[in-house]
Amino acid sequence: MRILSVAWECPHEPYGGLGVFLSRLLPEMSRGHEVVHYCLHGFNAPVRPLSYYGVRVVRVREPLIDSGGGVLVLSAVALAGEVLNAIPLFDAIIAHDAHASLVVACGRELGVKTAYYVHLWTYSPLDFTAVVSADKVMGNSKLTAKQIKESTGRDIRVVYPVSPYPPVDKPNEGAGSAIDEYVVVIPSRWQENKSPVRVLKALEEVKKRVKLKIIVFGRGAELYNLPSWVVNAGTVSEDEKLRLYRQADIVLQVGFPEPFGLVALEAISQGTPVLVSNQSGVGEVLPGEAIYTPDDLAEKLVQYLSSRELREELWHKERESWIMKRTWRDVWREIEEEIMK
Repeated sequence: MRILSVAWECPHEPYGGLGVFLSRLLPEMSRGHEVVHYCLHGFNAPVRPLSYYGVRVVRVREPLIDSGGGVLVLSAVALAGEVLNAIPLFDAIIAHDAHASLVVACGRELGVKTAYYVHLWTYSPLDFTAVVSADKVMGNSKLTAKQIKESTGRDIRVVYPVSPYPPVDKPNEGAGSAIDEYVVVIPSRWQENKSPVRVLKALEEVKKRVKLKIIVFGRGAELYNLPSWVVNAGTVSEDEKLRLYRQADIVLQVGFPEPFGLVALEAISQGTPVLVSNQSGVGEVLPGEAIYTPDDLAEKLVQYLSSRELREELWHKERESWIMKRTWRDVWREIEEEIMK
């Protein structure tokens, strides 16, 4: 089967969560299928074609971006315009998020099977267009599925992502036991719903009771205006990201809301326990002990930071969750099943 994959992000660094998702999914898609992936995001000049684990990757020239959020519409138009003439050459389209929504609409008009996978429901006309047009719609969590159901009335299939990294078999030692200063790491791409500012009040309470070092990192995180007692590492490499996970005593995922949250699974895979927002889709697949609310976050942090045994117990429960035993081949099989129906 010839499959056209379309998304804002490319499967190469630097990327966000969608890019990580694609970097793991595309190699699985190429097993037994001919796959071409069109994308926009990236700092490299447009290349046609570029090979990635058997997938031909085509970077579309970036459209102008205005300060009013025009990137969503402009990127959707750019992607649709670039692939329009090629759509009839494919047997199926798998499009990711609103940037690729118009490709779904074009595919429907041209009689090609279309699948739309929602990583972030934007409530925009573009998202509505794709959900109405697509033969199959999928989402990354029950939270996302609920948002779509309430907005459009359409039921969708939930296909959960998995950890981008193979999980280790034992917890790391963290930093606290060695230097008597506990390290809390907050992965936070520069977005309002993921802002560390939302948990600063709780962290200030913890600092009164526990010697604490807080490190924030993520693409564009350097743009956050954070107090001096927070270390802002900004945008980091993949290697530095993994190092920060491993040196942490607790990784704190912030998301109000967060459709899923791959960073939680990344942290667990590196041997570090994670606490996740009660407004996060990843909370659907982790044990209840891992979930915090804004009201109980401070107490939970003090509880786990004060006891290495409790941290290790939490990590073991998270590591044994079914989501950590799932593979990217499982993810693709579920998506493929929807496309083939």
